[in-house]
Amino acid sequence: MATSEKRDATDASCANCASTGQVPRAHPIFEMAGEMISAAWLAAEPVAESTDRLVDFDAHVLKRGIKGLEAARLLVGAGYWENATSVARQLFELLVNMEHLGSFADRKKACGIHNNFGLLQFFLAESRRIEFEKGRGRPADSPWETSVKDFLDNHCADFRLTPRPDGSARWRTSWSGKTTRALAGASPDPMRVSQYEMLFSTWSEQTHATPGAFATDLFVRYEDEILDEALAEIDGVPPEVVHAISGVGRREVQTLSMTSLLFLQLWQQLPNVRQPSPDEFSRWQATIKRHAATKGLPIF
Repeated sequence: MATSEKRDATDASCANCASTGQVPRAHPIFEMAGEMISAAWLAAEPVAESTDRLVDFDAHVLKRGIKGLEAARLLVGAGYWENATSVARQLFELLVNMEHLGSFADRKKACGIHNNFGLLQFFLAESRRIEFEKGRGRPADSPWETSVKDFLDNHCADFRLTPRPDGSARWRTSWSGKTTRALAGASPDPMRVSQYEMLFSTWSEQTHATPGAFATDLFVRYEDEILDEALAEIDGVPPEVVHAISGVGRREVQTLSMTSLLFLQLWQQLPNVRQPSPDEFSRWQATIKRHAATKGLPIF
């Protein structure tokens, strides 16, 4: 799909939100995220099928990041900031992994390790699916099952750990051998640890829909009611201003600001795709900082 078509589809989705009463937020962060998405598609699409493995790798990582930012923008625009927090978390994990990959002296070799681990994950998923199908009484010993077993037995030695006591195979859980927390701690950006705590602790209840998510919703509504009552006594305050400073409005700005920042920093970790111009980068970063730095976010 062409970039303009993608942008039109996004705008159409937002128009649908408006028709149901979920009006997209007229906020600089929302508009800026749209600009970033359009610029990133222009950088990713021409090289997404390159024969150069590093160029192709970076283009596909960027495209995955774009989809994440698009998803967060659509969710926030529809008023679903809680669901967008999980997208921010995914972008954070992608970012710290790309930072770690970039720390290798031989980035091409590191990309190879990353891709091989991806193959392992694919074949492990296929193995689990086959076992599930067999448990449901489906045919066993198909040629594909044999191929999956052969791959896992003969092509994944670098990721194999000491077997369990019952003899079953045990595998590394990440391509790097590090947890996301460890990658955050090893990042050259000193804010990564604080961002990890924000995404994996403060916002964790939203990602996992724990009881805390419902408590947050309750108190946000209560906070909004207080603001609505206070501002109703002031003449000339438009509804959009009330929303912008309310509990929900602040959380929408927080979520999209964090997601936009993580995407922008992810883009910087991909040297084989065209980067934003210095003016674009400075303007986007300044917008994020201006609208989010005073909202309790661990950004700069």
